[in-house]
Amino acid sequence: MNDSTALIWLSSIPALSDKSLGKLLEAFPEPGVLWDEPNLAMRVLGTKSMEALREAKSEDYLDALLCALEEKDVRVLTLFDDDYPDRLRAIEEAPPALYLRGCLPEKARAAAIVGTRKCTADGRVTAQRMACDLAASGVAVVSGMADGIDSAAHLGCLEAGGQTVAVLGCAIDSCYPPENRSLLERILDEGGCVLSEHAPGAHTRAYHFARRNRIISGLSQAVIVVEAGEKSGALITAQYALAQHRELFAVPGSIYAQACRGSNRLLVADAHVALSAEEVFSAMSWLSASPEKQAEGPVELDPQSRRVVEFLQNDEKSFDEIVNELQIEAWELNSLLTILEMQGIIRQSAGKLYRSLI
Repeated sequence: MNDSTALIWLSSIPALSDKSLGKLLEAFPEPGVLWDEPNLAMRVLGTKSMEALREAKSEDYLDALLCALEEKDVRVLTLFDDDYPDRLRAIEEAPPALYLRGCLPEKARAAAIVGTRKCTADGRVTAQRMACDLAASGVAVVSGMADGIDSAAHLGCLEAGGQTVAVLGCAIDSCYPPENRSLLERILDEGGCVLSEHAPGAHTRAYHFARRNRIISGLSQAVIVVEAGEKSGALITAQYALAQHRELFAVPGSIYAQACRGSNRLLVADAHVALSAEEVFSAMSWLSASPEKQAEGPVELDPQSRRVVEFLQNDEKSFDEIVNELQIEAWELNSLLTILEMQGIIRQSAGKLYRSLI
């Protein structure tokens, strides 16, 4: 058995922890020998791990694994493969095998956008807009497919026609949370990538979600924390970013918002301030916009649309508040808001509140 296939086999054994697999690879840099002589693993494995390896050492087990990968259209990249992502290969504890669906971005630039599941309306809009601006300038956007900031980041990237990478904390053939299944399928349909270090059918453990954060930062050159509470998993991603020598950014938030307490503290410590994508472009020495976007120039607004946009720049407002304050007929405002949303100038939140994005 070649080393790449052996690594796929070993990484799929549920009872082999990351630590055990790391010990095996350290002791056996050419793991193909373990298929022929599994008892060699007794040098580094405990009794339970050794029993699991022996049970999985069968042609039936391997055939079932390879068939499942083919049926679910899952590709596997191992550390022995040339197309394994170079940035990820260089980190400490790089995943021995990556299970993926879709296409990994070939773009040289990639940024992670992460944050709390329980985000504010402003945080959601900020993540979506920042992802959209990054993607419009040719930057791949990486996140973790969770509710809140992660989902907003993926959606913003897709809106700009960019490539987004969703790093799962569960098996590659699962979706967590289940409500994001449609988002997962949209990512695949629109040329993005979904990946995991867990084989099809693998059981999900709580610690998997913290561990996957090293992959999110490892695939990226910059990590942007939009909102994070004091115990948010996004702060784990920030720690990995610093350990991996990635540029770390944080978006300032209200000092009264629970969702911003962790991300605000990053600004006191190690993070760059990110008020918009422009700060990321500047700090990373990236071109801030594609030639096509530069050529388009700013959108010209008529006086009435400009009034609405300026009114929505400081805070979210309801439809009735806009009508009453600006004295605009409801039918006219409906038309203006629809056009401004289509142009990406304003955003409507889940509570039917409107906010300017410029």
